[in-house]
Amino acid sequence: MTVILTAALTACLGVSFILAGYAVLLRRGNRDWEVLRDAKAGYLGGGYLLCLWKRRFLRKVQLQKREEQFYRSMYVNENPMFRRLCRECRQGLAVFGLLAGFGGLMLLMAVRGTFSDVRVEAFQRPGSGTEIYHLKAVYQDEEYEMDLPVRERTLTESEIRTAWEKAKLTLPDEILGQNPGPDEVSSRLSLPKKLPGTNVDLIWMSSDYRIVDHDGRVYPANVPAEGHVVTVTARLKYRELTEFFDIPIRVVKENGVTDIGEMLQEQLAKSDADQIYEATMELPTDMGESPITFYKKKSRTPWLFAGLLIVFLIGISAKWVSEEKQMRKEREDQLLRDYPDLVSKITLLMQAGLTLRSAWDRITEDYMSSRKNDTTRYVYEEMRNTRNRLNAGVPEETAYEEFGRNCGNIRYLRLSSVLVQNLKKGTGGLVPLLRKEAAEAFADRRERVKQSGEEAGTKLLVPMAGILVLILAIIMIPAFMSF
Repeated sequence: MTVILTAALTACLGVSFILAGYAVLLRRGNRDWEVLRDAKAGYLGGGYLLCLWKRRFLRKVQLQKREEQFYRSMYVNENPMFRRLCRECRQGLAVFGLLAGFGGLMLLMAVRGTFSDVRVEAFQRPGSGTEIYHLKAVYQDEEYEMDLPVRERTLTESEIRTAWEKAKLTLPDEILGQNPGPDEVSSRLSLPKKLPGTNVDLIWMSSDYRIVDHDGRVYPANVPAEGHVVTVTARLKYRELTEFFDIPIRVVKENGVTDIGEMLQEQLAKSDADQIYEATMELPTDMGESPITFYKKKSRTPWLFAGLLIVFLIGISAKWVSEEKQMRKEREDQLLRDYPDLVSKITLLMQAGLTLRSAWDRITEDYMSSRKNDTTRYVYEEMRNTRNRLNAGVPEETAYEEFGRNCGNIRYLRLSSVLVQNLKKGTGGLVPLLRKEAAEAFADRRERVKQSGEEAGTKLLVPMAGILVLILAIIMIPAFMSF
């Protein structure tokens, strides 16, 4: 009952969170709903609660501005608010949907009795061998766990003899296999290992093992041209009962108890021995004056599923955090790669006679005309944003300072500082400074390329070590096997 209630509560929580997300999002005056509605993404509103909880948590730990800066830097000339809202709502919808689905699945399995112990009073004996049952016994309000080995049913002598007499009538035809008849045997015989209809073993013997062996293999090459009669004997041995049956064939050429648990185990063993001839083994209903109840334990447990859910949610969260870190790292690497080219372009255009503002606009226009739909160069997006601010009337000094801060890299901060200082003093000495900065940037890029090459070489050591182990195994294993 506890499992059912827990599963139902989990499913209801997931569905409630989704419905509550839509309800909160549809409140009058909610700007987030307007943003999603205009973008035709209102279906993501089911995860809106996670979005609100995440923002409240970030404000509490004072990371809200850092999160906003991340989305602004990743989506420079787009709508960062919309991108963030969609990402967080999508994450919330995935978490709440998973919660509801897990709860529903767990509830269904609990209702079907997957997680509950089933009361049993008898076990059907297995057809052969021994089957182990895991039991939980309740005796005097105490629980005891034990394993019960249930052996196969022992047949009576009369049952064995009856089955043996029937088998005598059918075995001569059954052992022929693909052979047309007992007088024309040239291919392998089909010798059963068990007495038909029982679990009694049969042992086969042959009067001439050169022609027919104990597994039924036939060797027609050892047979004379006129054929040879071989007697195949079936031997039945079961406890004290031993019987033989000869089948002639003609082979031709080919055309002491210390606690309750031990007492229960002994009681079960005694019940098994007393009922060894019965098809069904009845379990004891009492021991002494107290009743006893047995339950067949289930190997599946709901808490394992709950643990898997928690691990899965942690894994999803770690994946989302890792994605953000990877996006930040890719942006940082891209800014460093593009820095030498940007400085070189500004230097070249200014040497050709353009002003800094004109060179800035020219580089931005070239990027926009050659840009592909699926590619984004963050530094040029920042330049595009700076140009838009310049066109809106922001002073050049302010716009270039913001450009350096938005890039968030020491090199771009230095570049913006050089640009601003020379705007104040005049652009006469700007080109030599930019030429020197470009040379340093290219030298730094060469160093980074060398470092990347060394890292790649280090990463290749792992597969090389694996190949070395395989080569050693190929050489050494045949050498050891030859001894």
